[in-house]
Amino acid sequence: MCAPQSKVNICNETAIQIRNMTEEEIINPKKQSQFRNNFSPTTKKNNATSKKHKNKNKKSPKKKSKKQKQKQQQNKPAEQQQLTLEEQGRYVALDCEFVGVGPGGYESALARVSLVDWNNAVLLDTHVRVSESTPVTDYRTFVSGVREEHLQPDVAMESEKCIAIVKKLLQGRILVGHGLKNDLTVLGITHPWYNTRDTAKYEPFMKKAKKVTDSISTSTSTLPRSRKLKDLALTKLDRVIQKEGESHCSIEDSIAALDLYKKARGKWEKVMEYKVGRTQEIECDDAMHFMLLNEE
Repeated sequence: MCAPQSKVNICNETAIQIRNMTEEEIINPKKQSQFRNNFSPTTKKNNATSKKHKNKNKKSPKKKSKKQKQKQQQNKPAEQQQLTLEEQGRYVALDCEFVGVGPGGYESALARVSLVDWNNAVLLDTHVRVSESTPVTDYRTFVSGVREEHLQPDVAMESEKCIAIVKKLLQGRILVGHGLKNDLTVLGITHPWYNTRDTAKYEPFMKKAKKVTDSISTSTSTLPRSRKLKDLALTKLDRVIQKEGESHCSIEDSIAALDLYKKARGKWEKVMEYKVGRTQEIECDDAMHFMLLNEE
């Protein structure tokens, strides 16, 4: 005689479970007892009713809208904001080391270039040959770390080739660094102001103007002054760089500048957004004024 259909289903499920039982479950009497209770018809029914009751009372969490997610992301501190791979690819940090050329070695010549990406991966790090027409008169080794052997033809890259690579890596990207005016001047290249983030020129990182008083007159400087990268790294990042008695490392310095930017990125970008917007408005007004003058 055939068993009732409900009991057949239970038997089938039990058979499957038995096949999947582990050695411990087979040997352990407690496990077997638990196993039998789980598959008794009454227990199965009660469990199903209990689960249904729990699911009924349980409120499904509300899904956050796209705008809410964006707002939540914007409210996070800048260093916690996650950028997409595409956004990360827009940033590059630069630092250069120089040697002195000419009488007294006062004029700077490019001797080393380092570029890193958002994740501190090195994109370029090379010593650069100095032109024979302007021989090196001061290697500035105590700061630059550059020695005569670093600038030999079989070690250092040709200046023109290096500059061409730097231009290509900077194209369309946001450039981060400290004292970038010096680096770009010696490289002989320019970069759009709206794509430049110089930690030496970012006002919250600068020293406040001091009031100077003397016996003749009282003058007040309204311009804030740049701070050393070493000081900013220590106070803002709790990081020691450019240690006393050791030469600078352009990779280390470029990473420090990038990390400073990351720390202030949220506020910094809001300022840049405002500046770019205002500049565009002024340019549009000037263009409209020029058109009206031509029509007259």
